[in-house]
Amino acid sequence: MSVTSTRPSGAWALCEATARTAELAALTVGDVDLERRRVWLHGSARLDERWGELTEWGHVQLRRHLNGLPAASETLLFDGGKPGTSIAQSSAVGVIGRTLRRAGLGEDPAIRPSSIAAWAGRAIFDRTGRIDLVGRRLGMRSLDRTAIFIGWDWLPDDR
Repeated sequence: MSVTSTRPSGAWALCEATARTAELAALTVGDVDLERRRVWLHGSARLDERWGELTEWGHVQLRRHLNGLPAASETLLFDGGKPGTSIAQSSAVGVIGRTLRRAGLGEDPAIRPSSIAAWAGRAIFDRTGRIDLVGRRLGMRSLDRTAIFIGWDWLPDDR
């Protein structure tokens, strides 16, 4: 992969929009709505489907990535294996993992590819104060799991 490749930045942009690696491999050109700065995330066995909102930076990166792909709506954004397979998810984990290592974060066991979505969820929470909204935007089915995922300890200190 060359330094000028848009694959790592495109994948990172989608993770900022709350996509997880299990979802990255299934995304197609038709799932992206650049005009509204969002992407349809298909969910997984553990995540609900939803719209993910692109950050300003993410919008630019995903536009760059799309410029290098065929325009057909069924074109996969990241060709790393058949969507839904462990090979496809492993490929997505690899793209994000390599980027984390290049940034000097690869050795920290607390930082994983899903940490990008957790950061995005925490930003939503900090902006709105609504854990229910964060849960929906992350595709999570449990508010307790959502709170843990974004690092918000909502229980009283005297537990």
